[in-house]
Amino acid sequence: MVRLDAFVEDAGVAAESYPPQPGPVLLVAIDEHRDVGPRPRVLDPPEPARALRLRVDGGVERVVLEREHDRHEVGTAVRVDGGEPRDARSDDARSEYARIVHLGVILPNFGAQSSPGAIRQIAEAAEELGFDSVWTTEHIIVGPEGVDPYGRVYDPLVTLGWIAGWTERVALGTSIILVPLHHPIRLAKETATLQELSDGRLRLGVGTGWHEDEFRFMGIPFRGRGRRADESLRLTKALWRGEPSFAGEHWSFDGATFAPVPEAAPEVWVGGSSAPALRRALELGDAWHPSRRSDPAHVRQVRREHPGLRIIPRTRPELVDSMLDAGADGVVVTLSDPVAMRSFVERYR
Repeated sequence: MVRLDAFVEDAGVAAESYPPQPGPVLLVAIDEHRDVGPRPRVLDPPEPARALRLRVDGGVERVVLEREHDRHEVGTAVRVDGGEPRDARSDDARSEYARIVHLGVILPNFGAQSSPGAIRQIAEAAEELGFDSVWTTEHIIVGPEGVDPYGRVYDPLVTLGWIAGWTERVALGTSIILVPLHHPIRLAKETATLQELSDGRLRLGVGTGWHEDEFRFMGIPFRGRGRRADESLRLTKALWRGEPSFAGEHWSFDGATFAPVPEAAPEVWVGGSSAPALRRALELGDAWHPSRRSDPAHVRQVRREHPGLRIIPRTRPELVDSMLDAGADGVVVTLSDPVAMRSFVERYR
């Protein structure tokens, strides 16, 4: 077995760019007699900013490089820890969490100041600074109670489709789509299309809605919206799998053809802080995406009761440390401009 006693050396730094990009790495294998192996290799530069941070204990025992996607695979000397208690003596949050932490930012697609320029500015900064995801909000038509701030809202899926055309890496999320206000077959078509056109970057955040006027204006019953949302999600997932038949209480079909079927189904993030929302996340979702009604104590309680559930709340920046300490796997926050985004991402990356 070859042991890597020393193995990395900068093989040349690329021209300065923004954000800074690391140069390629020269891999040199040295055996136990300290002889240099005959086939030093130049590895591709690592991918741009990733959420994964590795804590390395001791040396690297082995490296597997047989396939391109294996180039980050290492032996057991490298470990990824779960959440650790923060060190109250340290002001540097980067040392506090040696684990995967998902960082998302809310786009200004709603509110009086929303505009294409404002949306583009935040989305471009998120792509450049290494945020994992950007998120749009949905309301369609509101009454007086919802005017501030939802009187002006750019459609979330159309907005994400626009962003998908000029971004390459950042995930595209809805926080949230009001599922009972959509026909599920149409929603399945729109989301499958966006998933394919964005190369698998869609994160479908879903909820049932709270604004009764919106349902009334659209001629859709407010009562029973939770049960309809559950069935809608089941139907949508069936179509994503290409199933020709579905039998439900509200929608049924047989002998249907639906395409394109996404190569990988979008993740479903279930919003809401209620008991039914949590049950929906456990049964139909890939993550629980609680609203700002959930405080760190609520997140800690759910983490204790459901240790295997991914929890990524939509919260305020000042609560991020508390949410991560409580066991959240990441956060989605509103940040006002690229300066605030840079400060935030430097703290947690």
